[in-house]
Amino acid sequence: MSKRLLIPLIAVLIAFGVLQLKHKYLDYKPAAIIPPQQISLPDRVEQVSDSVVHIVNETQGWQGSGVAISPNIIMTARHVVEGGDDFIITLPDANEYKAIRAISSKKYDLGFIKLDEPVLKPARLGSIKNCRLGEQVFIIGSPFGKVNFNAITLGIISGLNRNYDFYDYATEKSIGWQIAFHSDAATYAGNSGSPVFNMSGRIIGILVGGRSDFESLSYCVPVDLVVRDLPLISAMFAMDNYYLEEMKEQSWDGYGQEY
Repeated sequence: MSKRLLIPLIAVLIAFGVLQLKHKYLDYKPAAIIPPQQISLPDRVEQVSDSVVHIVNETQGWQGSGVAISPNIIMTARHVVEGGDDFIITLPDANEYKAIRAISSKKYDLGFIKLDEPVLKPARLGSIKNCRLGEQVFIIGSPFGKVNFNAITLGIISGLNRNYDFYDYATEKSIGWQIAFHSDAATYAGNSGSPVFNMSGRIIGILVGGRSDFESLSYCVPVDLVVRDLPLISAMFAMDNYYLEEMKEQSWDGYGQEY
């Protein structure tokens, strides 16, 4: 074959190959990137709601909410157990249990109730230390009583590192929440003691109060304050008040401080 014919033939073959490659890569579709599986809020609620209980303080005639932290211990707000020695605890399966023993911490406004039977499903404890403003949280409790058992409200962390240890002129008492955070999740009477969950399903705080003149401002005490003391709390039910020598008065400079 003469060079005069060979050169055009090579050029045609090269052009054809380029077209084939171009066509191949134009049609190429990269493999889909599968994001890590995320658990939806309804699935997360189902995972943790069995740990939340309704509390009736029959001695004082008021109600509240609480969360299991062991098979027989419930954590709640202090004022839910205050002055009480007779409680009715309702579980998500509608079973009711009597309890007569409760201890509390006035300093941190937290209370604990012990059942005689290990029938509770403990929730997992988290920490407020790594939480950020704007992070989503949800609260489970019984606003206005058992008729609204384990109602869910969703919100964000709207304030961190709060010190509410100021004098309340309306009640003539010190509020005493030296270490707190707040959320805009809606809460109502009966929600006191409700657990505040992060989106990983861990308890980061307990709802201890709110203000009627500020909508969507729910005050919460971080569980960090008592997490290291949980092994000792069971032994303290023989005492009238929850108190540890390790919990001394100290200035507060943020959630990074050792408790």
